[in-house]
Amino acid sequence: MTETLGRLFFRSRSFTPIPFLLAVIVFAHPTCLSLIAGAVFVTLGEFLRLWGVGYAGFITRTRNVGADVLVTSGPFAHVRNPLYVGNFFLSLGVCVALNACLRLTLPLYMALYSVQYYFIVRLEEMTLERKFGEAYAQYRAVVPRFIPRLSAYARPSDIAFNGNVAFANERKTFTSIIVIGLLAVAIHSLHQTPVAWIKSLLSA
Repeated sequence: MTETLGRLFFRSRSFTPIPFLLAVIVFAHPTCLSLIAGAVFVTLGEFLRLWGVGYAGFITRTRNVGADVLVTSGPFAHVRNPLYVGNFFLSLGVCVALNACLRLTLPLYMALYSVQYYFIVRLEEMTLERKFGEAYAQYRAVVPRFIPRLSAYARPSDIAFNGNVAFANERKTFTSIIVIGLLAVAIHSLHQTPVAWIKSLLSA
């Protein structure tokens, strides 16, 4: 059951946030403060993603679970899932920037994120343990899933950061960030939420 749900969420992880994102956009009410705070979270999230992809490579964009090598250097020396931590802050930043009923959307976002990534991470952990055996078991026992440790893992992999791969791999993410950012600024400039605009059109 865990593996089945993990594979389902893993394969659809790029699409599952879309309905939630559309709902947040419709009810968006961005302010100067929310845009600035959101930008901080988005920047942190994308920094973590870039750092992680620079070590993990293009496999992070595939539909295949697992990895060819066990990466324990860079951000992976501090936290086992730096890209997912990056996703958390990136998406959190979008929610904060759009400022759509945060008392409702933030708890809902936390719940949806927790469910999806619980199953994805459990699937990946089982896959990596089967493939790398004791090496992964030792790594997993020391390095946390989501909350980074300050000291680096004592046995880092012989993999260096590749900036070209990182930036090439993140082009789609950069595009999404720019589009959503411009949309948030446009909504703020109009001084009207999209749902209010839609209502005015329907009542015209």
